[in-house]
Amino acid sequence: MHGNQTLYILLHGTKNDLINLLQDWIDLEFLTADMEAIQKAIREEFQKKHEFVKTMEEFSKMKTNEERVKFVLSLPVVQKHIHLEDYDNGKNSEESFHLRTEGNQYFIKKNYSKSLKLYTASVLKAPVTNMNCFDKMETKTETKDLELANAYANRSAAMFHLKDYAACLWNAELAFRFGYPTENHYKLHDRQGKCHRQLQDFIKAEQSFQSALKSLEFSTLDEKKRQNLCKDMQRLIEEVKIEGRNLDLENHMDEEQRQVVNHFHSDLPQIDKSSQNSVFLSASSTVSLRESTEMGRGLMASTDIKVGDIVAVEKPYASVNLPEREQEYCSHCSKRINAPVPCQQCSDVAFCSLQCQEEAWTEYHRIECKIIRHVQNMKSKLGHLAFRMVLKAGFSFLFKEQSNFCKDDVSESIGYNGDGCYDSENYHALYTLVNHGDKRTPEDLFNKAVQTVYLLGCLELTTFFKDCQKGQEMDAKCYIGSHILRQIQMLPCNAHEISEILWKPGDPTVTNSIEIGSGAYALLSLINHSCDPSVVRHNYGNICVVRAIKPIKKGEEILDNYGALYPLTIREERRAKLRPQYFFDCNCDACQLELPLYFDIPDDVPVFKCKDCSGPIFISQDKDLAEAECSSCHEKKDLNQTVMKLQESTNGYHVALEQVLAGVDMQAALEVLLKHLEFLTVHISLPWRDINNCQEAIKQCFATQANSYILP
Repeated sequence: MHGNQTLYILLHGTKNDLINLLQDWIDLEFLTADMEAIQKAIREEFQKKHEFVKTMEEFSKMKTNEERVKFVLSLPVVQKHIHLEDYDNGKNSEESFHLRTEGNQYFIKKNYSKSLKLYTASVLKAPVTNMNCFDKMETKTETKDLELANAYANRSAAMFHLKDYAACLWNAELAFRFGYPTENHYKLHDRQGKCHRQLQDFIKAEQSFQSALKSLEFSTLDEKKRQNLCKDMQRLIEEVKIEGRNLDLENHMDEEQRQVVNHFHSDLPQIDKSSQNSVFLSASSTVSLRESTEMGRGLMASTDIKVGDIVAVEKPYASVNLPEREQEYCSHCSKRINAPVPCQQCSDVAFCSLQCQEEAWTEYHRIECKIIRHVQNMKSKLGHLAFRMVLKAGFSFLFKEQSNFCKDDVSESIGYNGDGCYDSENYHALYTLVNHGDKRTPEDLFNKAVQTVYLLGCLELTTFFKDCQKGQEMDAKCYIGSHILRQIQMLPCNAHEISEILWKPGDPTVTNSIEIGSGAYALLSLINHSCDPSVVRHNYGNICVVRAIKPIKKGEEILDNYGALYPLTIREERRAKLRPQYFFDCNCDACQLELPLYFDIPDDVPVFKCKDCSGPIFISQDKDLAEAECSSCHEKKDLNQTVMKLQESTNGYHVALEQVLAGVDMQAALEVLLKHLEFLTVHISLPWRDINNCQEAIKQCFATQANSYILP
């Protein structure tokens, strides 16, 4: 409800108007209550009635997730504090018009960035009456969604002035599709022609100017203006013909370059088909499974892995954005967007492309659409992610596979599909991940069950349970709830952050990594933790690329980091951070050796590594390098050549490091850094500060290839 409308009702409204307004305020309060507030209110009411301890005791007797969900569903106190109702989807022609009009004011002032944001808001608010317009681009469907068409047309103008020509063309095409007025078609065709000209596609430029010329006969311009524009179009047609004949083929853009829209990372790295793993479908053939009593399942190197090698490229089973990122990043693939496509029915999410919009609708958003505000208002990204995972699996699949879902079995072969493959797109692979339900306190499980009941309430506002047999509604709710509850337990120790780096070439002080959202990755969840990891992760949209950050020998475990690096915090603090979330005390090499914090890591004289036993070789100015002795095996080693090569490699490393800091020639710098780090890890013992610095520089290079945004 608008502020002016509220003020009018308060001053002049009838008794019924005031009652309705009060109800709107009450509904808004319920709508904005987050999950922590609901859980707190339930706990306080139980405590006030002196029933909290008794309730927890009764709840602790529940042994399965279905029993837990059924127990919490039966509690009147829980039902009292979970109030969910339908709400308006946010589409509004009047608001769309006002946003576009405000955008026009900034456009006139040549503030194209501000106008772009307002035009985008107008696009997201505009109602859509013809869903067929979101079909493939080849379909030319006329509609009367004038507000949406005008918003797309205006956004194309802002894109043109911001020199994002591919996005300008795309928005102009969408404006046509949604019924942009025929009398104004010449404007869009003219703009498209100018974009194609800038993109050096002179054939399409000529075609667009020809279309503009033909469209002028439908314009409402007076005859003099129309004739002048006809002459301009004819002149432009002749100019692009000449430019096309004189085209410099060496500097010619290819078709793919011309069509890039909403693209803020380099091309996604791929695992060559010949190197793809036949069992772990998202991994390279260098990866295999290992299992131990202490660490559980994990991944190890089946062959030697070099620094920089791609270990895995994994698309999540599902992912979610933080609510505050929803309209900046694609709700389906988490790519940054500056020209979003709206949802067909709500104004709460945005997509980078028609393809993502269609995939999201098919997989989960057709159910999520009308309740997404309720889900987001929980302020629980992992609760939302668990919910989306169950939506994607679907009611029919979950009941069809009911007998195949194991309870607590996490043996080596569990989670594989019928072909014996570990597939990241297979719900079973996520279902069988460790959730530590046996280690959680009754209150923790109770709170997670409350969240589950809230999400079941959301589902009841949709058609999700439409195929449920009559009389089986409660059983169906408890069964679906058991899946939600299991995933809510699983995700805190298995979900992975989706992030983006914000940086400014030449000014490393402003570099910052921001969280976009979270994803459920079946393969990544098998990689165990180390405070000195051997791999690093980067996101391309929501797709995660895992690369080696140190050499990994055949038979060694592949190790990730769960947010506790040894150079940044002492061992006790790292363990204290990891224990409540992951339920283990880290005992990695860095913890056993108690490696020092960054500023205590030596950087004056390196300790060399014995090539026979990997033991330390200490050197000093008064000792002969040709007679250096290993402290472990006591063998004599000639280090003269090694020291010479170290100096040579270090010189190149310093040049490459300066390039990274300046943000120039990053690819060339990366190649030097990878070779230097490979040399250091083979010949120098930890701790040695250049190893840490080189790793960080390599991470920066990879980060700028992945989700990255260059700050102005």
